[in-house]
Amino acid sequence: MTDYLKWILGVLVTFTIVPYVTARIVSWIGHIAKKTLVDNLGNNSQLVVGGLGVVIHEFGHALFAFIFGHKVTKVQLLNIHYQNSGALGSVQHSWNENNIYQRLGNFFIGLAPYYTCSLVLYLLQKFLLKAQLNFTSMSTDTLLDANNLVESVLNNLKMSFANGTWSMIALYLLLTIMIASTGYDLSDADFKTVHQGIIPWLIVQFVVGNAFIIVGKINVLNNYLLYFTSFSIFFMVHAVISMVLAIVVIKILGIFDIF
Repeated sequence: MTDYLKWILGVLVTFTIVPYVTARIVSWIGHIAKKTLVDNLGNNSQLVVGGLGVVIHEFGHALFAFIFGHKVTKVQLLNIHYQNSGALGSVQHSWNENNIYQRLGNFFIGLAPYYTCSLVLYLLQKFLLKAQLNFTSMSTDTLLDANNLVESVLNNLKMSFANGTWSMIALYLLLTIMIASTGYDLSDADFKTVHQGIIPWLIVQFVVGNAFIIVGKINVLNNYLLYFTSFSIFFMVHAVISMVLAIVVIKILGIFDIF
């Protein structure tokens, strides 16, 4: 019974608490990055510098709304007249509250910008810098190893630039700053959407977790828990580093008052 509760709790914590907490941390720093952008370069810099991040942010909401069968009534990836409404972009959607698939989709729709921004940065590393990322050393066979995780993050950051030309590295850094300055800032409305999907998502995890236990796939389940947690922390650290880079560069640009 004790092992059963441990496995089920592990599933619920890994696939709900871990993404929620990492997204909260990233969003908090993302809010600082956007505020730094406005304070140092002015309101219009949210479009000029951070417009790409806004587009990716809203695209993430829209993509997952479509995936989970929501009725998407309006998608505005970038609002150049944001002064009128205060919104840099928006996605309007509705769903059937009696449809558990659509309801649990809210959990993913709210968190979507965090993952779409991280995915775009990963693809930029892969295709612009020809980065060969290695995730095999993040953990041992049975547990998450903090030392290996830190070492893996640092090694991957170093290897990211090993094969890139100077021009591609400069382009990658520019795009990273543009994305990280606005893309990771999840609003209170985004987290309200997340909250609407938590209960049905927990139910799904409980059912799937029990299915793994019933068919005797405990080792497979443990591996999923381990690697999802490892990747979540890895991408959180990468997002934080990207935003810190954006904040530093924005503050330097602010000295020259170019906007």
